[in-house]
Amino acid sequence: MQLKAKWIWKKRDDYKEYNQTIIARKDFQIKGEIKKASLIITADSYYRLLINNRWINDGPCRSWDDHYRYDVIDVTSDLNTGENRITVIARYFGVGTFHQLPKHPGLLLQLNITMKNGKRTAVCSDSSWKVSDAKGWISNTPKISIQMEPEEWHDARLSDKHKFSNAAEVFDVEGGPWKRLEPRDCPLLTRKPFSFTSFIGANIVKKQGKAFVFPVCRMCHPGIIEANCNTCKASAVAGEIVSPKAQKIRIESTGFILHINGKKGEKGIYPLRKGSNILVGVVPPEDYMGHSKEAEIAFPDDTDFALRNPLKGNPKNPWCFIPIEESSYREDDLVFPWFHNISSRDKILRSAKKKMKTLVYGITDVNSFRKIAGKKAKLLPPEKMLLKSAHWHFLNRKRVGSAKKFVINPSALMYDTNETTIITPSRKGDIELVYDLGEQNIGYYDFEINADKGVILDIFGVEYISENGKIQHTHGNRNGMRYICKQGVNRFTSLKRRSGRYLFVTLRNQTKPVSIREIQLIESTYPVNQIGEFSCSNVLLSKIWEISVRTLKLCMEDSYTDCPLYEQTLWVGDARNESLYGYDVFGATELGKRCITLAGESLGRYPLVGSQVPSSWDCILPAWSFLWGISVWDYYFFTGNKAFIKKTWFLIKKNLKGAFERLDKRGLFSAPFWNMFDWTNMDDRHKTVVHNSMLLVGAINAALKLADASGDTKAKAWLKNFRMRLISAINKLWDSRKKAYPDSIHEDGTISPSSSQHTSFLAVLYDIIEQQNVKAALKNIMKPPKNMIKVGSPFAMHYLYEALLKLGKQDHIINLIKKHYSPMIRKGATTVWETFFPLDFLPGRFPTRSHCHGWSCAPLYFFSRIILGIRQVKPGGTQYEISPRITDLKWAKGAVATVNGRIEVDWSIQGKSLKIKVFAPQKTKIRFVKNDTHKGLTVSCRIKRN
Repeated sequence: MQLKAKWIWKKRDDYKEYNQTIIARKDFQIKGEIKKASLIITADSYYRLLINNRWINDGPCRSWDDHYRYDVIDVTSDLNTGENRITVIARYFGVGTFHQLPKHPGLLLQLNITMKNGKRTAVCSDSSWKVSDAKGWISNTPKISIQMEPEEWHDARLSDKHKFSNAAEVFDVEGGPWKRLEPRDCPLLTRKPFSFTSFIGANIVKKQGKAFVFPVCRMCHPGIIEANCNTCKASAVAGEIVSPKAQKIRIESTGFILHINGKKGEKGIYPLRKGSNILVGVVPPEDYMGHSKEAEIAFPDDTDFALRNPLKGNPKNPWCFIPIEESSYREDDLVFPWFHNISSRDKILRSAKKKMKTLVYGITDVNSFRKIAGKKAKLLPPEKMLLKSAHWHFLNRKRVGSAKKFVINPSALMYDTNETTIITPSRKGDIELVYDLGEQNIGYYDFEINADKGVILDIFGVEYISENGKIQHTHGNRNGMRYICKQGVNRFTSLKRRSGRYLFVTLRNQTKPVSIREIQLIESTYPVNQIGEFSCSNVLLSKIWEISVRTLKLCMEDSYTDCPLYEQTLWVGDARNESLYGYDVFGATELGKRCITLAGESLGRYPLVGSQVPSSWDCILPAWSFLWGISVWDYYFFTGNKAFIKKTWFLIKKNLKGAFERLDKRGLFSAPFWNMFDWTNMDDRHKTVVHNSMLLVGAINAALKLADASGDTKAKAWLKNFRMRLISAINKLWDSRKKAYPDSIHEDGTISPSSSQHTSFLAVLYDIIEQQNVKAALKNIMKPPKNMIKVGSPFAMHYLYEALLKLGKQDHIINLIKKHYSPMIRKGATTVWETFFPLDFLPGRFPTRSHCHGWSCAPLYFFSRIILGIRQVKPGGTQYEISPRITDLKWAKGAVATVNGRIEVDWSIQGKSLKIKVFAPQKTKIRFVKNDTHKGLTVSCRIKRN
């Protein structure tokens, strides 16, 4: 299809501005009857499309800038004969995320119309379109998280202040930074209204203190597009605190090292002298500043003091900024932070640290500040230095009492009727309503509120509230939004998809009653058809399977994602596991293929497949790179799609060649990347980490099988030699005294004293371990020694389960699942968690960080293979074995998806008989296989064809 449209935007002097939102629209007429209308649309970084005021779609899907995607939407039924209007809300984030690489603001749209009389016409984005800054969306907000775009803050009072002018044509179709434009390769996401199930209560809450959020990364590097580690933000901010008396104040900070009058506080408590005090917040020069692009200084209490600028009395901005330009740098993120000593920037770091000491210890009052830093300090306008964030008010809220008598008919918000919830104001504070969606979900906030001008509506979501009522706040993710009302009726649907279970709805600046007709979530996920099923006589196992399905669905967008709340990121290793689960439950082959494609395209940027894609954080996590190769085999085994394998084969070889080039003199994979495999304290902060070489063997094993499918016999000889070399090098590390492999080899050549379960089960899984050591490895897997590092996450546990399955220890897998997942059920989980509970590696926290994590859905895979006994034997779904393990169950039934159709198994024990019924597609061979749990029973297996 020929694209004639132009990339358009609002004309700018500087197109690199942060967090731009525009409205673009086109009015046009259609004369006659329409036969077909197809609309093509994409944008950098986001769009919402409306036709004749009807919400059509949000997009685009994630894609690399050199393989950019556009959406194709059938809009035939959305157009009228006569007047029509296309409206697009478009956002350019102007900052790096883990979902895209913003390059330049741009919107591309082409509507192709075919009339019933055969005439064809097109409406294309060009300079005839009218555009305006969407002033309602406030631009100077912080990022939601390191992974995501800026926080959403909408001021409806400004929505009638749009000034439309002709659009600027910024590029031709292929003239911009977005190359090889291709249509979207996955379905559009769903939109389904989802209401609250219960009203938990109403509180009077009070805002306390004040917080200041500084975009330090962008202040040091204006216009930068990146997303993580190796960007030095060495700088400082300073403010003068004027206190009416000598007192102590509490200060919390993120990203800063704080000193007042040259002294550091104790546990966040700082002494103030009467009168003038100087506060200096220093951003340390070390490159890894945690997961934040901003830094924050917060005064959580309502302490009596004033803030003013130490250079110019008391302007609107009480802070000044001190850049340390001589310490500024930005480097490749592929080299991970703890390998920074190999970088040429050591001299820069030393210089920056020396400068920081001068700033911290030399400044003891305002006069010394002016003397030491006055010439370097900058007075920036507030909108360039201070970000607006509503999250602080939620985090630091103080409950002062019940608001029950101030809320009339709170249950009205649980149903889609014309009834309203009335909230009257309280003199004691703001009114907060708390609702439960009943289960974790993801989607858009959607509401209708009738209020006075200036009333603030804050909505924030959380995943978990403990038994004693303590809220597990989403630290590291500003999981909510602020809306400022215009006078009268306000209708709004958020631009951001958010996740959570409990919603906190807070009304601020309220002086008169407010009426809310509706607050709901518009659920938005990948469109799935659940084919797989499972239930059994053990209620616990049935419930574990049920919440695992729910989790997987919420982690399906335009790719698999790790979690719907904290990141919404396609992590390549996570996607390998999730794809396996999605094949069985949903038959989601296209989504698995898309994840493989997106990850494979990263080889245009990196020597190995990237870890999270597409992303502005250039990062290689070798374990994920090698699991990508394994995921290609998984896809082929399930589908038998040789055409895709032939298309992808050159990328499989490229990934392995990148690994081969990084073998050290021992023959082990060695590189200064993020060499993690699990959330544990294993000794993996070294270039040579043993589990990487083992996972590389797994990738070679997969490639050897795929070589046959691709028809490349020549590559097999190289792959076999590569495999033999790796296995030989790995087995030389076996410690006969410890009966285990070490975690790593240190840079000085010493062998790590630490060993983990992981190397034992990976060595078994990928046929690495020598036969005489298998028994010892099995002991490490099933009953690890006290000092051995244990598996920390459900993600890595999947591979332990796979090894146990290979060793015929199926019952142990089910017992481990009961042990690890039952605490989730006991705590009322509706989805499965990121980590097991309790977790030695992260003690003293809530049960888990993320309460909905796709990498934890392993029960979906193993219940069908063990309890139902459905196991695929050959690629393409042509042959399956049925061998259910009954163990301590009385019955079980369920199904899995295959490319040929659904396979169902229904078995039950009736006295001394085991009766099995199998329903299978016509094209699939089924073979029943007895196992040891059938001993002593009369077994009958009836196979019927669907």
